[in-house]
Amino acid sequence: MSSSAVASVARSSRPSQSSRSARRLLGLHSFVDPSPPTSTTMGIARTCQRCCAVCERLGEAFMRCGGPVYVALAGSLIVGIAYCFVNVILPLSVDYASAIGLLKAAAASFLMFNIMFNYVMSVRTDPGSPTERDVQLACAEIGAGVRRFCEKCKCPKPLYTHHCAVCRRCVLKMDHHCPWVNNCVGHRNYRYFYNFLAWLWLGCLVICHAAYAAPELFRSPPGAKRVVRSTTNGQRTTTAQSPSPFASDSQHSAAMFSVLIAFSIFIAMCLLWGWHVYLTFTAQTSIDYYEFSARRKAARARGERWKNPHDNGWKRNFQDAMDEHGRYWWFMWAMPRLRPHRGSGVFAAID
Repeated sequence: MSSSAVASVARSSRPSQSSRSARRLLGLHSFVDPSPPTSTTMGIARTCQRCCAVCERLGEAFMRCGGPVYVALAGSLIVGIAYCFVNVILPLSVDYASAIGLLKAAAASFLMFNIMFNYVMSVRTDPGSPTERDVQLACAEIGAGVRRFCEKCKCPKPLYTHHCAVCRRCVLKMDHHCPWVNNCVGHRNYRYFYNFLAWLWLGCLVICHAAYAAPELFRSPPGAKRVVRSTTNGQRTTTAQSPSPFASDSQHSAAMFSVLIAFSIFIAMCLLWGWHVYLTFTAQTSIDYYEFSARRKAARARGERWKNPHDNGWKRNFQDAMDEHGRYWWFMWAMPRLRPHRGSGVFAAID
């Protein structure tokens, strides 16, 4: 074939000017097939992937090593604020020598005990793993209902079970890994974590209410001066503050700091505990909520309505999560308990 013939074929294979203009009008700007990525682009992508993997491993190592520090910090704050509340804030509005004062002090002590009890149990209680023998037997009974398998742990993964990179194992009905308890929140310690949030919310509310009922708390510390307006000649003068109920400046600062921290935690618990109330009422975990939401959206797009088959109504869901099915479940769910969760934590897969 001659060179002129080759050139004519090449010209005929290219898009014409009119064709290019029509594609531009239609918004089809790339009328040529995209070229494969170059080696430089692939190298940058691999470098970014390796950097992300290194950052992820560093974050996991930080969570693993910093967990005890978080636990020590949280425990110190709880004990310190509780001590300041009972010994400094509450006596401003309550007389411990009276019967009502003793009753309020006992109620405050019971409240602080439940906060510490549930926190310690959240830290110490194993959330459960599918590698345990009784759990594997429960998986064998379900059979085809367990459709996932963890290659790292070499064990089946029932519904709600996920692998935690920080703990380096699979966790039954895993909700999340909490650095403040240095543990995964899962099947066997979720009740303690949930009650810890509930009692902490109530405790912070009580502290804020006690501070509001004691206006002396917001006075200046001992020996301070304040500027007031004179009622005689309208000039500003400096007078001494009225007697303070605090023994020292540090005591007043500790009380104000405790109230500020309690108010901040109360706001945070309104969101966090409220979120977990919703999860327990709907038979979900924080991780699986997103998968279930995707299933609902896909079903809605098809004109259908998707429902979690393990959702048995808010009452039964809450009873199952708290492992309380007796006559007084509405009260006993919040009481301290040492008995572990009786369920296996194994759920069949959802189609």
